[in-house]
Amino acid sequence: MINIPEKTQTKIEKKRWLSPTSINSFIRCPRKFYYSKIAKIKQKSSIHLIRGIAVHNAIEKFYKLNLHRCSNMDYSDLRRTVIDLLKDEWRNQAKQLYDLQLKKDEIELFFQESCRMILNFLHNFLKDGGFEQPTPIIEKTIFSEKLKLLGRIDAIYKNKSPPLIIDFKTCKTMEVSEEYKRQLAIYTLLYKEQFHQHPTTGIHFLKFKDGLKLFNVSAQRLAETKKMVSDIHNRTQSNNISDYPCVCGWCDKNFDKKNVSNR
Repeated sequence: MINIPEKTQTKIEKKRWLSPTSINSFIRCPRKFYYSKIAKIKQKSSIHLIRGIAVHNAIEKFYKLNLHRCSNMDYSDLRRTVIDLLKDEWRNQAKQLYDLQLKKDEIELFFQESCRMILNFLHNFLKDGGFEQPTPIIEKTIFSEKLKLLGRIDAIYKNKSPPLIIDFKTCKTMEVSEEYKRQLAIYTLLYKEQFHQHPTTGIHFLKFKDGLKLFNVSAQRLAETKKMVSDIHNRTQSNNISDYPCVCGWCDKNFDKKNVSNR
């Protein structure tokens, strides 16, 4: 059962758009939700966040540049090309990396690990016969006006039966956490509403060579997710910071709060 803070809010506004990230933030700590969603303060960057952006962008470019159609390319050339995609994205994050003030060796360690991740993506692509498969839909945002809910899906394979939704993760374990399950349930809810099909979902844990894990979202979980979204809407209509208590004890340290006012 999800522990959602009680509704004690004092100033009611219209419903906000919610996403898997904002919902998980609220459940983890309402104050974190306030800082990111209402006060619009960016969370302080981290090497894990930067790496995630770089790897996701490299995968997106793999398809945008039609490398998934280069079946005649020698494997060594293909391997070098996908690593070059990652290098480009890593360079694009140069300022953010510098601001972290990490040691050069630490950054290099994360980069090499990220290279292995992009190669694991390539391994899975080739194993699945990706050159012969229809092009998946990459980085698709689905909106539900009725639910005031949106989700950005990493990859949708509509050629599968049922369709397959994949989320790429750059985390260090293959544990399908409750937050991940919640995210996949929200994607299923959005996809089913828009396309009238119940998809299979999965997480590709890129740190691992065979890191694809499938997860079935049951009808019961889907109904519970819909109710959860409605409950969180009811608890996030206030603009008053006091209605969003900090329950984690550390989220305040992750935001620059110089310009936050107690509205």
